[in-house]
This record gives sequence, C-alpha cells and structure tokens, in this order.
Amino acid sequence: MSSPRLGGQIRDGNRSWLYLQLQNKCLLAKWLVNLLNTNSLWQNLLTNKYLRSKSLSQVKAKSYDSHFWRGLIKIKDEVLAKGSFDIKDGSKTRFWEDTWAGQLPFKVRYPSLYNIVRDPHAMVAKVMATRPLNLSFRRALVDNKLVEWLNLVSQIAHVDLVDGLDSFRWNLTKSDLFTVRSFYLHLMDTHPPFRHKMIWKLKIPLKIKIFLWFLQRGVVLTKDNLAKRNWIRSQKCCGCNSNETIKHLFLDCPYARMVWRIIFYATSLTPPRSIRHMFHSWLVNQSKEIRNLIWVGVAAVCWAIWRCRNDIIFNNTKVNSILQVIFRGMYWLRF
Repeated sequence: MSSPRLGGQIRDGNRSWLYLQLQNKCLLAKWLVNLLNTNSLWQNLLTNKYLRSKSLSQVKAKSYDSHFWRGLIKIKDEVLAKGSFDIKDGSKTRFWEDTWAGQLPFKVRYPSLYNIVRDPHAMVAKVMATRPLNLSFRRALVDNKLVEWLNLVSQIAHVDLVDGLDSFRWNLTKSDLFTVRSFYLHLMDTHPPFRHKMIWKLKIPLKIKIFLWFLQRGVVLTKDNLAKRNWIRSQKCCGCNSNETIKHLFLDCPYARMVWRIIFYATSLTPPRSIRHMFHSWLVNQSKEIRNLIWVGVAAVCWAIWRCRNDIIFNNTKVNSILQVIFRGMYWLRF
C-alpha cells in the first residue's frame, strides 16, 4: 500500500481518519523490529539476500533492491531512534548512532567527538573488541573534547560483551515491545496528516489550487527538481547565491524571509519551519475558519513568489523591491 489517501471509520459516533501512508510506515516498522529481534525462515531469507555479513544498521538501500526492502531501509533510522539496544555481543548495534548506553546515542551526547571520529558507523563489537577502545580521531583530543572522551569512556566502563545477539527495545510502550498502534499514535502526534481536500475547498483560482497541490507533494519544478530530470544548467537561486530548492525558494531565500517577516509583524503568525510543517502541523492550533483564511493568504504569497521567480528567469524582469511580491500577493487576494 502506498496511497496517501485517507480512509475513515466510525467509532463512538466520532469519525477518526486513518492516514494510510502512516499506517504503511507502521506496518513496515513491525517487519523491521521483527527482523532485528526474531529468527525464522523469512528473516533468514532477507538476511541471506540483503544483509549477508552486515548488520541491519550498516546496510543501505540499492537501486535494484525490491520496493519492500527499500521501504524498510527508508524508515530504518526513524524506527531505531524510537528504541534502544540491549547489548550482548554488540554485532547489531552502532556505537555512535544507536541508543545503547543511556537515554541518547553518543552522536547526540558528544557531537564534537562524533564529528571528528574516523569511523562514525562503527559497531559496538568492533569498538569494544580491544582495550583501550578501538577508536581513532582525525584530531588530537584536548580541552573540552578530552573531557567528553573521558566521560564517554567512564559511561561504558562497566559494559562487557557476552555471547548472544543484541536485542532491540521499543521505548514507546511500557512493555518495551513494539506495537503498530504505539508508533501510529506517535506519528499522528508529531506529524498530523494534511487534509488534502482542504486545498480544493479554498476560494482561490483553480490554477493556484493545483499549484498548492504540487507544492505539498514536493513536485514544483524548482531547479533541484529539474536537475533530477537531467537538467544541466545552474541550480543557483535567482534571488541569492544558494541552490534553489522548494524549501529555499518559499521559506529560506532572503526575499521569502522578508515576506514572512512582514506577515509576522502584521499578524503575529510565526513562519513555518519547512514545507511539511506548513502543510501539516503549522496551523493545528487555529480554528477551522481562521485556518482557511490564513491558507488563502498563504496561497497568494506562495503563488506571488513563484510568479516573480518565473518572471526573473523567463522574462528577465528585475525585482527591485520585496513590495512587488507583496503587491502581487494582494492582487490574488481579491479573488
């Protein structure tokens, strides 16, 4: 299943929507956790075909892998971040990137060490195979880095590797066992699904509705998306020196930041952090009526930025002032 459409069910008179894309992720996560913790025929088949002598943490997806396996690898880091490992022989656990000693992975607790270690993907088994630890750094450990290193060593001084395979514990349930429900509820809390029908109900021209749909799907033809289609010209933004992406063009470019700053000063509305944030949880605390009004304004602003960008590229027009973007947005608000 890969359809992003919403399905619904009636429960106690209230309609609760099941976001199929999130459900797919949760079901894949169940396969992933089972692959880590159990040993049966299908795990052996996947291990022989895709893992061979590597652990799941070390494997990356290849273009010729099956769609199912690429789906597992795509969500691997997100799933592993929601759990921790009980160490035995250390062969399944990454020393820096997985959580196994304390509440956070070492790359988060000691970022200055992680940034200079020669092998950031080393497994616990390899690192702890010798004393002192089998780690090397690109620079000498002095001052704060030396203090962090001594803290790290003291934190794992009591850990001894033993025979057996590492096991993965799920941190979102009291039983430490993975459930689809726990992961689904977590995803719904952190990434509430965007109601696609809202776009088509806005009182704006149809072409802007279609544009918003493309923007939400991440398929607006900015230069980075064109490059994926073998377009070979410069990917520099027409308003600054950075590469043009959807997020950059509509949120991070100096022109876009100025527009959002003016909106903030006028309405106290905090700008979205990303396109996903814009379409998902940005306005979750607003009432439906206010949310629809804001979306009409957002549609006008994004469309105005897009049209001004196209005028610069295709018509060699110069944008002398950010007010041109504002005025163009105000023009579309009349509809």
